Amino acid sequence: MTILNIIKLAIESAKKRILTNMDQASEYTDSVNPFGDRTLVLDMMAEEDIISVLQSSGIEFAILTEEKGFLSSKKKPEYLALVDPIDGSANLKRGIPLVSTGVSVFPMMKNMTSDDAEISVIESIFTDELYIAIKGKGITKNGKRVTTSNPVDISDAIISYDSKKTWDLEFLKCTMRTMNAVHDIRRTATNLLDLCWTASGQLDAMVDLRNMLPIIHLSGIHMVLEAGGFVLDQNGKKFRSPLQQNTMMNFVAASNEKLARQILDAFTGSKI
Repeated sequence: MTILNIIKLAIESAKKRILTNMDQASEYTDSVNPFGDRTLVLDMMAEEDIISVLQSSGIEFAILTEEKGFLSSKKKPEYLALVDPIDGSANLKRGIPLVSTGVSVFPMMKNMTSDDAEISVIESIFTDELYIAIKGKGITKNGKRVTTSNPVDISDAIISYDSKKTWDLEFLKCTMRTMNAVHDIRRTATNLLDLCWTASGQLDAMVDLRNMLPIIHLSGIHMVLEAGGFVLDQNGKKFRSPLQQNTMMNFVAASNEKLARQILDAFTGSKI
């Protein structure tokens, strides 16, 4: 079985678990994940299904997950898998049908970075959207090749923008500048899906500069890059992140470099 088929099987197993146990959607376990969030029962169940498929595949995976943290393999690992079993847990709890599952796989080597992503798969559980990114080969949505949107000026751009739970004054100013600069804003509350929609041209960009998004969401960044988009970090450099458990991502992911820089400039106020 290929790596891609293993990942698809793992995600399909998690999807089945979620859909057949929706009566437990709002139930919590007694644990808190490594990122400080309370763990939903379905988060744990879906994650365990993905881990089970990966560990029984015959390929040695080291695994970094949302709920369990880092799991080493019994033998020398061939790959590292980043696993987000449920992105959009709050949506799931409230019955909002925007929930996604993502897995990204990297060949195991020293000093791995986000640039080394080989295969990423994201599925939107309730809207039946399956996105696959393969390094150097672009991305597909339900088997059909897709790309980012055609270039637009920031004033015509429709973007996803992720906000903080607590609005400090500086972040509020940054947010207002960004909102004033773009045409409009959409947000699904599942970052992976917003990044997939950016990769497939449904959104022009996705912005997350909160310093709150764990590295396990890297599959979404991989989608945008393989679709022909451009991703900046908070310092205006091309996005490149180490694969470390406690790393938080900050980025502007857009259909092209010009738009990404326009958005970051609006956020920082550097060209107002």
